[in-house]
Amino acid sequence: MASSPCPSGPGPDADLLDAGTVLAYLAGRHVLGRGPGTVAETLGGGVSNVVLAAGDGGGGDGRQVVVKQALARLRVADEWYAPPERAMIEADALELVGRLTPAEVPRLLDRDPGRHAITLERAPSGWQDWKSRLLGGQADTAVARHLGRTLASWHSRTANSPLPATLEGTSHFELLRVDPYYRTLARRAPELSGPVIALVEQMSERRSCLVHGDFSPKNVLVGPDGLWVIDFEVAHRGDPAFDLAFMLCHLLLKSLHRPEMAGQLDACGTEFVDAYTAGTLSEAVPPWDYVLGHVACLVLARVKGKSPAEYLTGAEQARAWRLGTEVLEARPNSLAELYRQRDRT
Repeated sequence: MASSPCPSGPGPDADLLDAGTVLAYLAGRHVLGRGPGTVAETLGGGVSNVVLAAGDGGGGDGRQVVVKQALARLRVADEWYAPPERAMIEADALELVGRLTPAEVPRLLDRDPGRHAITLERAPSGWQDWKSRLLGGQADTAVARHLGRTLASWHSRTANSPLPATLEGTSHFELLRVDPYYRTLARRAPELSGPVIALVEQMSERRSCLVHGDFSPKNVLVGPDGLWVIDFEVAHRGDPAFDLAFMLCHLLLKSLHRPEMAGQLDACGTEFVDAYTAGTLSEAVPPWDYVLGHVACLVLARVKGKSPAEYLTGAEQARAWRLGTEVLEARPNSLAELYRQRDRT
């Protein structure tokens, strides 16, 4: 898998929608009427998208939508480009998983290849991303269990089955995950490059099913009667271990940041893994020492990669680095062993 930093499509300042133009855009796309009560606002889109919300502000049909437009240059300190055509990858992935688990994802309402934009239904009022809940002290194991079941369904039901052509390639995954996390880590910590690159090579050979590629708490919206998984722009046929490791990495980092919650966060990790393994054929579950090797790489990358975890203090980064290095060198065979290793670090 070779990466290329060359952007295509609109640059970071060209042809982008904003809260002042999105209502006319949606009316032109026949997605949302432009009555006197329609309003728009800018949402937090992370580093890779413009994200706007629009809908009826009162007196209309109440429809609420979200527009996502992919950026060519990501909003990070490092120079980081990715083709904005990935918006159509997200559209294809949403349509696929919407057929598999319709209650767990928002509905795709419109796709616009020319503007590299998609329009989705908006989550109900009061729903919150799981990352905010976790950092705020709410570690709900029922959410973790639900996510484990959902991920198992996606992996199992797409294993060795045809996928849309856009999801068969991995160049977008290389540009947005492998290079900024693994390869950047290997360049910045050359003493670790051997095991890091070995895991990259193994991952490239284990391409069995649909992989979300960004399966993390920030991409889970939680409400009183359900949840949605969002942000499928790096979805691809790949290694199921990556999705498992990505979620476990985020829970582990939050346990370093909120040590008083470590027991609750560990329970979330355990429930997530148990639900996943219960919903997956035993021979399809990746070996846990292999999964936890990826967890180690991702923990280290959130310290020295292109997208460091913004909530970690300097002392927490140092502890994460020690733990990641130890796990990478001596792979635990279970989550329980990983947690014990963390507590000794």
